[in-house]
Parts: sequence; C-alpha cells; structure tokens
Amino acid sequence: MNPLNVIRGFDPDLYTYFEKELEHQRLSLSFIPDENSTSPLCAAIMGSVLVNTSKVSGYSVDAGLESLTAARICELFKADHANIRTISIEAASRCVFQSLTKRGDIVMSLDLRKKEHCNSESLAYRFVNFSIDPKTQRLDMDAIGKQAKACRPQMIIVSPINYPLQIDYARFSDIAKECGALLWCDISQIAGLIAGGALPSPVPYADVVTFSCHGSMQGPQASVILCRDNIANAIDRAVYIGGHSGLQTAQLAALEARIREMQEPVYAEYARTVVSNAKALGEGLQAGGLNVMCRGTDSHLILVDSKDCALSSARGAQEMLADAGVNVRICSIETADPNVKFDAIRFSTLAPTTRGASATQMKEIGGHVAQFLRNPSDDNLKVLRDKITRITVGLPTFFEHWLCDIVRDNLTKMSFMSSDSTQIADSIHPTRLQTLARKLKERSNN
Repeated sequence: MNPLNVIRGFDPDLYTYFEKELEHQRLSLSFIPDENSTSPLCAAIMGSVLVNTSKVSGYSVDAGLESLTAARICELFKADHANIRTISIEAASRCVFQSLTKRGDIVMSLDLRKKEHCNSESLAYRFVNFSIDPKTQRLDMDAIGKQAKACRPQMIIVSPINYPLQIDYARFSDIAKECGALLWCDISQIAGLIAGGALPSPVPYADVVTFSCHGSMQGPQASVILCRDNIANAIDRAVYIGGHSGLQTAQLAALEARIREMQEPVYAEYARTVVSNAKALGEGLQAGGLNVMCRGTDSHLILVDSKDCALSSARGAQEMLADAGVNVRICSIETADPNVKFDAIRFSTLAPTTRGASATQMKEIGGHVAQFLRNPSDDNLKVLRDKITRITVGLPTFFEHWLCDIVRDNLTKMSFMSSDSTQIADSIHPTRLQTLARKLKERSNN
C-alpha cells in the first residue's frame, strides 16, 4: 500500500503538503550539508512495524539491537566504544562537556564551535578561539601549537564545518598531549566521507568523536559518541543522567541497516564522487570569476567569499539563489586575527551527489551560479533557473546506483516501503514533475 494514494482522497490538505514538498525536493537543488536524502532502506524501516515499539529500553535492548548497532558502528569507524542514545548532536555535545570538563575550564575550539551548545550555568567555560590564517586561509599548526601551550586548555575541539581541507588529526593529538588536554573532534558533516575512505579519520587520534547520522551518512535522525575505553563509563553515565534513554526502535534499526549499507563498496564510490563533484563545482565557480576560499577543497564543501558577489550581503545572495532553486547556507568565518572575518557562501555536494548529479553538471551549475552572483540581472536569473530545472527534473531524490545490489533488487518489493521517490511521484500524478517544471520555467519568464 502506498499511503499517498490514501491521503489523496482522505486528507486533501495534507496531500497538498506532500505535493509542495515534492516540488521543492525535485525542482530545486540543495547544497546545504545537513539536507540530504535518507537511504530508502532506512526510510522503509522507519515506516515499518517497528514504529509500534517505542524505546530501546524495551524489546530492542533485550533482543540485542542496541548492542548490535553500537558494535557495527565501532567496526565501521574502528572505535573502542560507541554510545548511540542521543538523538541530536546538541544533546551529544552537552553530554561530552558534562562528562569530561568542569565549570570554568579552558576550552580551545576551532571557530568557537560547541560554544553555542553550552546553554546552562553548569556548562560555563572559558572559550579560546583558533582558526585559519587570514592570508593563507589554512590552519597554521605551528601557531596553533604555540597558542595551546600559552593558554593550557583542558580540552581542544576540532569541528571543521567551515574548513574544506584535510585535517592533520595526528598533529592535533600531539598538541593536546603536550598541554595535557583532551581532544574532541566533531565530524558531523564529513562522517560519511570518513567512513567511505574519502577523508582521513580522527578516531585513532582523538579521545572523543561525535557526529550526527543524517546528512553525509544518509541515515535517520540520531547522533553518535565514539570514545576511548578509559572514558567510556564517564560518557555513558552523562548520557544516562541527562535522561537520554535511547532512540526509538525503528530509528535504531534504520541506523543499524544504514551502517551495514555503508560497508558496501558502492558507498566508498559515493564518498569519492562527492569529493570529485565538489572539486568540479569549485572549478565552475572559479571559472565564473568567484573566489573559492582555502584554494579549493578536499571534501564536500566549497566556500565562496561573498565580497566577489554584486550583492550587499551574503544573506542577499542566499535569498536570491533560493529564488533560482539553488539552496545554500551562509556563514561568518573567524580567523586567527580577531579583526579579520570572512562572510562566505557555503556549497556542499552531498545532496546533489545523492541524487545522481555528475561532475559535468556541477561544473556547469557553478559557472551559472557565478555568472548570476556577479551580475544578478533578470536575464541571468532566468538562465540559472532554467539550468537548475532542466537538471533537477531528471534526478531522483535518491540515485539507485548508490544502493547495493541486494537492496536495489528487493526494496520495491517490500510491503512497508512507502517513501520511494518514484512511487511518490507516480501517486501524485504521472506527469506531475513535467507540469511543475513547465510552471517553474513559465514563472522564470515572467
């Protein structure tokens, strides 16, 4: 049974929401790192009979589901211990703070990351910022080492959400040991690329590693805390005291299945393609006259200096790109010089790659985006809209090539499958996508 066929006749108002969401997902392209399509197998499991079992404290613990999932995660990331009971990365971060630091400790953090998660009196720390060199736009490890020796932090946090280059985790580990600090790496936006072998892993070097499971991992809403054995009890106790009893059984099973999927060779291919697509996108943006920060990328992320845009602000660029069907996020990037900051536009190729976009398409889109941002005329807006429409109308929400053979061959046969993009499109109308594309093109001509 496809529930959308039922909703169409039973609740037209709700059905309208599905139509609008389909239009948004299929006829625009998201370059936002944490907006990625969920694995169809995960979606199927989360819509299965397991939704009738509410918490892992019940049947799923007795059946070993939680321990199996944790063991699979440890195997994938080669970690000592995994706690998988927090749903959000914010909750996971607070548990790390509560277990390993005390009020008033010095915390040295890349771009002051994690400070935003300290929302109570018990989580009051003295944050010290370290960041990229304003001239080279790279991390100066020698300068960071001197800074750590000077401030003697109890914890060093590396959360590179605005740094597209590879991180020298071994050097960070040495710096932390030299000043007696714990090293915490949050890899939420690159966890999938690390699991797929496209980026180096911090797990051998860090005391704690945290990440969310949606986004690059294409999994359910959940967060993971990996740590060394010697601090595992402290982490688990903080999670328990914080009231995090665990994921719903359907989420937990979906996470276990996703980890199993990520062990297939096709996932490593996906991770490599994300990086090659990012490089192609960067080439297109640069060819169009924009300044790609950090001299390129080693990951999914491309940063564009908004000063090259013919708009008054990065936020204005974000809003105008959204009108053309290109969804991005903006950020303010700190540097090692407190008087120098960059306003940047962030592009991630995670979601476009999940949908099956190619490097050629990424380069073409980069060129059109650059042309529009440098000259945001009505004509250039129409050109960009038309390009995005012509590309996205032919892309599924999840490219079937990224599914392993056994999943691809059997997924559509599952009776509880309700989120396959083709089924959704067909249930709305056989020609719905073409109609929406035509409307969008007509709108761009007005």
